[in-house]
Amino acid sequence: MKKLVFFIAVMLVAQVSFTQIFSWGIKGGVNSTKISFDDFSVGDPTISINYDYLADNPDAITYDGSGNITYIDPQAFTVTGLGVEFSPKSYEMGYHFGAFARIKVLAIFIQPELIFSHASAGIDFSEPTAAGELKKSTANINYNNFDIPVMVGMKLGPARFNLGPVASFKLSPNVEGAKAEVKESLEDFSSATEFATFGGQVGVGIDILKKLTLDLRYEFPLSKLGDQVTIGDNTFNTDQRQTQVIASIGWMF
Repeated sequence: MKKLVFFIAVMLVAQVSFTQIFSWGIKGGVNSTKISFDDFSVGDPTISINYDYLADNPDAITYDGSGNITYIDPQAFTVTGLGVEFSPKSYEMGYHFGAFARIKVLAIFIQPELIFSHASAGIDFSEPTAAGELKKSTANINYNNFDIPVMVGMKLGPARFNLGPVASFKLSPNVEGAKAEVKESLEDFSSATEFATFGGQVGVGIDILKKLTLDLRYEFPLSKLGDQVTIGDNTFNTDQRQTQVIASIGWMF
């Protein structure tokens, strides 16, 4: 009987010690993402002169006293071809959810995580119209990733300070808000990037009643998403870097 009581006491002590060292939980939240790349264009528009229109409208092109052109009627020319220019937008909102484990040794902890994240990158593009003017629109490239951060940090009171690497594995992206030619170009642009990339995260968090966790992190790139992207007959130098601001809430068991 004494041996049984002793065994149960040891198991309880071991259980308490284990829960103080190891815990796990679930988390989710929002992330604000920006993709950075050099502006690029796809295709060269072809400009043809409408001679019949010029013959019927001699004032379609006017000059000043020095022979410089002061006005051109857009109907005097026809612009064909894609000739689309792309540039990145500001931060776009996304979301994430997943699970984490935390191993504590005194004031130091290691926290590996497995996170599914969705990010939307806004891309502004402009294309010439038949009248020779530029029409500006916006498309979104939606990225789905599996992220594996491994955070190392120190706990000071209820606050946690942590940093560490993160590996991201890209799932198939999709493009919204663009017509067929532009959508195909953006999908080619995105699919040409690397499957796995690496970055770093740094942040601060707080634990409430040893159950509720709040975190705010900044993620920065440590590797490129791609050196070159080929779309049609055009090749562009770009690394399509991503940065994120990540806010999450979690619950520990």
